[in-house]
Amino acid sequence: MKLSYREKVGLLIVIVLAVIIVFIAWPIKVIKGNIKDHKAERETIQVTYDDTVRKINEIPGIEANINSIYENSKGLSEKFVDHMDNINFDKYFETLLNKEPYKKNGNNALEITGGISIENADAGEVPFYFYTPDVITYPILEAADTNGNLIETTDKALYDKAMNALNMNELESQDVEVRTVTIPMKFTKEALLALEDELKKNETGVRISSVKIEDYTFNYITEIPEDKGYSNGEVTFVFYTMQQIQKPDFSK
Repeated sequence: MKLSYREKVGLLIVIVLAVIIVFIAWPIKVIKGNIKDHKAERETIQVTYDDTVRKINEIPGIEANINSIYENSKGLSEKFVDHMDNINFDKYFETLLNKEPYKKNGNNALEITGGISIENADAGEVPFYFYTPDVITYPILEAADTNGNLIETTDKALYDKAMNALNMNELESQDVEVRTVTIPMKFTKEALLALEDELKKNETGVRISSVKIEDYTFNYITEIPEDKGYSNGEVTFVFYTMQQIQKPDFSK
């Protein structure tokens, strides 16, 4: 069948349009779709990248904060004693009681007279110590305190103490290891008081919890000269132990 010139032209146009649609228009549509998907993916990756960069930039500040907390915590933990076994307790008291303040006429004014009784370690609470000031207000003062800051402006030191007490009161007590050691001793009153002062001055985790004195006159009347000024008794010590904090390692 012979096609006329017009039909040939029309068929050619159809073929050209088909070629354009198949080889040009459709790939362009697909490419546009891919570009749109890639753009959305790029935006997601950019958000992740920006967040990662921000976190990397924050690392030096975070490390500095962690080191600051470590240094402060290390200072607190150093006020406690390390865990000790029975041999270490013997060595501790041998060193402690042979110091010069506990001497009298060349002899020990604090002397262990029997076996040391060491209780098993237990968990104990250490409450926070704080001072709560007594803030007295009168109706006329309360009526005048329209802004709620009259105490702060009139007595800043008292206000700070009150706020500190309020904040400390909200903190939870901390658990530490507690061991009780009871020692039969012979001592003078002066040496016993010096021992208490020594423990307080050193700011260690050792405290005297109780003292039993058999002769409250410290042998004021005695026929034995070397016993004058001494009394037998028991001194109970409490050892508070806290795990020493390890230095942060940022190399990993």
